[in-house]
Amino acid sequence: MDKQQAIYFEALTANRAEGAKALEGFALRGVKNSVVEKYSDQAHFIYELLQNADDAKATSARFELFKDKLIFAHNGTRRFSITDPATEVQDLDNGTLGDINAITAVGGSNKNDEATIGKFGVGFKAVFQYTATPHIYDPYVFFKIERFIVPIRIDEDYPGRRANETLFVFPFDHDKRSPEEAYADISEKLRTLDYPLLFLSNLKDIEFEISGILGLYEKNVEEKRVYNGTTAEFIRLTQNDGENREDLYDNMLWLFSRDDGKDHTYSVGYFVGSDGHLIPKMHSAFCFFPTKEPTGLNFIIHAPFLLTDSREGIRAGVQHNLDMISLLSELAADSLVYLRDIGLSKSKPLIDDSIFDIIPYDESGFGDVSSKKAISFKPFYTAIKETFENQAIIPATDGYVATENAYWAFVPQIAELFSNEQLAYLTQNDKAHWVFTSFGRQDTLRKNKPLTDYIDSITAVWLDDNDILKGWSIENGASYEGITASFIEAQPIEWLHRFYKWIADTKGRTELIPTKPIFLNQNRKAAAAFDAKKMPFYFYQLTVVANMTRLMRPY
Repeated sequence: MDKQQAIYFEALTANRAEGAKALEGFALRGVKNSVVEKYSDQAHFIYELLQNADDAKATSARFELFKDKLIFAHNGTRRFSITDPATEVQDLDNGTLGDINAITAVGGSNKNDEATIGKFGVGFKAVFQYTATPHIYDPYVFFKIERFIVPIRIDEDYPGRRANETLFVFPFDHDKRSPEEAYADISEKLRTLDYPLLFLSNLKDIEFEISGILGLYEKNVEEKRVYNGTTAEFIRLTQNDGENREDLYDNMLWLFSRDDGKDHTYSVGYFVGSDGHLIPKMHSAFCFFPTKEPTGLNFIIHAPFLLTDSREGIRAGVQHNLDMISLLSELAADSLVYLRDIGLSKSKPLIDDSIFDIIPYDESGFGDVSSKKAISFKPFYTAIKETFENQAIIPATDGYVATENAYWAFVPQIAELFSNEQLAYLTQNDKAHWVFTSFGRQDTLRKNKPLTDYIDSITAVWLDDNDILKGWSIENGASYEGITASFIEAQPIEWLHRFYKWIADTKGRTELIPTKPIFLNQNRKAAAAFDAKKMPFYFYQLTVVANMTRLMRPY
């Protein structure tokens, strides 16, 4: 700290001492508590410290928890600054307010961008839930804060501070919260941080030590791709909870991020299981760190939302937040196309029949987008559905197809018996493919009508036994004959054996074919089992069975 900065510091101490008197007076005595206790989540200040470290360009951070204090340190390159307390209003407006000025003010964040967490704004004040005198050791200045906002110079460096490290010490000297309570709260929080590194720009690892037990959070980007201005990263998040050092687990996801043109990054992440397939994970919305705003989505989203004062909710009816939801929903939809391409490049599909465990398909689960009371995530439903309707991302038996080429079987056995080539013949559509072949419409309708309606809306048509054998028509008036003589004559005898067995499996199918030309005569021409106009109906089943038995024998 040079001479001018020392003068500013002395003036700032005097200025804040006057302010402390006002805060301690009757008229403003509730202000401190309203600022400090605004978080319902205990020890939330840990997230604020990590954000401050990321702002300072730190790549590593560490916590040491003792029975009587918490130590936090990071290797950030940005140093604590101080500006003239006489020009703080102008400096705040200009975005040049000193860090020490900001950290000793109430609501005086030194970032003028409302859509960021901010460095040393009100969030830092949450440390006063557990301490009365936070100590700060920066390479060029050592000081503590007393009476909530009064900075006091410290002459000696902290003995445990590493070279070029910024270090905070939070003694558990709160007059209303015991050291035991502080230790318990912070210990629990350090072990259970919710993806603390995922949406930070610089921090890559967080170490913590709790009474000699070590823990770790780590983020590793293992693969990176770029798609039309979208950055796709395959990220592995490692966490050791600090209690059982062998209890190590990984969270893997594809994270897709874009810049909104205002230096804000927003992201959508799809989690991947150990088998390489997408898995559903429901989280509240993130604004760098978790809010308490439920999304109803089975993937994770992040944006620089404008939050409520408690930082727990997203402010409804605010255009910035509506814009963020719109951008995120477009990104979520586009990311499904990128996931398709990533899977194809690795010969391991990421978009498969289980995609409905991930994407929203029930529109009724979302609130009104125009609501002023709560933010709505319905645009995700709309954007993703439009992508399924307009892009070739519907999983088929071999690759992906667009809506007009997607055919859904009433029961999976239909798609197992009739190949895509045979389907193409029946539908007069060379690109026709069976889709969602691991489950059929019949069972889906019985279990989940919203999903059935959704799939019906993104596929060309669904086909059952009657459609295949007797034909069908669609809404635009086009009609299809189903099984025809030319179709039967084009099939190999081995497949016909399977086809006849399929028909004979149920009475309902056999009753659909009294006059259909499904049998081959001695000239390999398709013919009906009998003429229904000339043969009494009671001979029907016997005739069918007899013909099937004869024709199923090898020639």
